[in-house]
Amino acid sequence: MSGQSSSPVAIVTGAASGIGLGIATHLVAKGWHVVIADINSAGGEAVAQKLGPQAVFHLTDVSSWNSQLSLFKTAFAKFGRLDFLAANAGIDDKKSIYEETTEELARDEPAQPYLKVIEVDLLAVIWGVKLASWYMRRNPGKKGGSIVITSSAAGLYPMATNPLYAACKAALINFTRSVAGNYVKDGIRVNAICPALVPTAIFPGDLSAFFPAEHITPVATIVAAYDKFITDETLVGKVVECSQGSHFFREKSEYPNESQRWMNEDSGPFWEKAYQAYFASAEGSK
Repeated sequence: MSGQSSSPVAIVTGAASGIGLGIATHLVAKGWHVVIADINSAGGEAVAQKLGPQAVFHLTDVSSWNSQLSLFKTAFAKFGRLDFLAANAGIDDKKSIYEETTEELARDEPAQPYLKVIEVDLLAVIWGVKLASWYMRRNPGKKGGSIVITSSAAGLYPMATNPLYAACKAALINFTRSVAGNYVKDGIRVNAICPALVPTAIFPGDLSAFFPAEHITPVATIVAAYDKFITDETLVGKVVECSQGSHFFREKSEYPNESQRWMNEDSGPFWEKAYQAYFASAEGSK
């Protein structure tokens, strides 16, 4: 270990451009050490160089467990602490699930759908949360930290053009709400943001050439939401929608009856006993 940093330390995935770049720039300006994690080597190196000695670049393919493991191990070994993770890297569907390609038609048989978006936008975030929580529990002194997941407004509303992307982003919202209560016991706060249409590397070209300017949300709005989650330690398991210049906290669905409220809020001890019995039985049958 190189030694414990006296400044807080963040890992930001997808930090070579867009929202991730905005977050990294903001944190460095506040005196943080920031690990720029991105699959874009040239872009990530350029960002780290521009931000100065408080930023370091680590080439990372978030869809690879080993690549993310290397990222977190290297960051913790270098700085001796981890205070914040922005689980931000993402891609869109890339290939249409609706399309019947020339190759498929020639074979008269459908091909397996291209699911890289699920690896990057869902599985990679779950891995990132697992890894961040591991090292945050091992912070010297004050244990814990903050994790903010970049979901999307597409996780709140249907998105016919990118249904797999929308499915991943919806899953991240419920993942955030599901894990927050357990992680906060270790001082780890998990929250999520849902940006509207924001200029990022996901969309090729200039957004303003295709969409009215009044419907494009600036990166600054997203960075402000991230900052709110970093600084306000009372926020746990929250989901905030970011549109234009505003933030809207979105609550979970209302329960249809008392039984569903009990099942989701009060049934924990019953689940614990049921799973203890299940795992004991499974262990005994080996």
